[in-house]
Amino acid sequence: MEKYVKELFTLKVLNEAAQKFNINPSSLKDLEGFQNFVYFGKSDDRSVVLRVTHQSHRTEEEILSEIEFMNYLLNNNVSVSKALPSIHGKFVEGISDGEFYATSFEFSSGRNARIAEESNLFYQRVGSYTGRTHNLSKQLNLTKELNRRQWYNKELLINMKEYLPAELSYVIDKYNILKKELSNLPKNTDSYGIIHGDLNHGNYLNVDDDVVLIDFDEAEYSWFVSDSAIPLFYEIPIPWVVDGQRRLEITKRYYYNFMDGYLKENTMDNAWLKLIPDFINLRQFGVVSAIYRSYDFEHYNNWSDWDKEALRFYLNNIEQDIPYIEMDFCR
Repeated sequence: MEKYVKELFTLKVLNEAAQKFNINPSSLKDLEGFQNFVYFGKSDDRSVVLRVTHQSHRTEEEILSEIEFMNYLLNNNVSVSKALPSIHGKFVEGISDGEFYATSFEFSSGRNARIAEESNLFYQRVGSYTGRTHNLSKQLNLTKELNRRQWYNKELLINMKEYLPAELSYVIDKYNILKKELSNLPKNTDSYGIIHGDLNHGNYLNVDDDVVLIDFDEAEYSWFVSDSAIPLFYEIPIPWVVDGQRRLEITKRYYYNFMDGYLKENTMDNAWLKLIPDFINLRQFGVVSAIYRSYDFEHYNNWSDWDKEALRFYLNNIEQDIPYIEMDFCR
């Protein structure tokens, strides 16, 4: 998130949000959200998550649509975190005269998934819930449209030029080429609808090898194949960590198990699977933008080695048109 938003978020804002959801302020623990302020807390004896969102990031209507989508999935046997009402019976509460919005969710006892360390069954279940989500999204397409943004209206993509230094103008140029190519893809009920938008090892929890999907803040209208590409971006180690055949083996184990689960719940033609590299690349552009928006470049020497190597890897891929991973994704 942007620096000015962090400066606006005060203890007074946090306490007001906690009060509206009957959360004990002394129980709050910062979960270090990236786009929102996210806390663990206790409401009576119940463990909950409190999320506070600045109005520049989401409107109240967008958040309500996010929760409506989550409730729809939950009611149709998709394992997602449950939104909780406030003391006034509302899912979204305005805070600090509407400058922020607060929401609360049940806290899952599961743990964040570990890259390349989970079981085949776990990855199959991630795929299964993703496929079921897309199948349900197809049905939702026929009845209503939720107030969620289209893929190209993601803040990190819209403001990329503002965040990146002038010497990285080639990144903007390459993104615009990809955006034009993707914009020409067909959009129909079978291929395009509301998706999770941010599936990664931090947003699916492992509960004894079952899965709970959390954090639908990035839910958007996009091609369903994007939800297959995004977790790959995060699950594939950068070459600085693991390279060569071992990196490819990690990719294949995740992908084949994910798709085994996915195809039990939804269909995906090979024509779309061939486009997975493009959607991985789209996420790469968004992550580069996020790094230049949120990281402290004045103290670059204090960055972790992983962060430094990852940024070099992403920029080199983009500049040299190098695929994130060389692999045939067709089934």
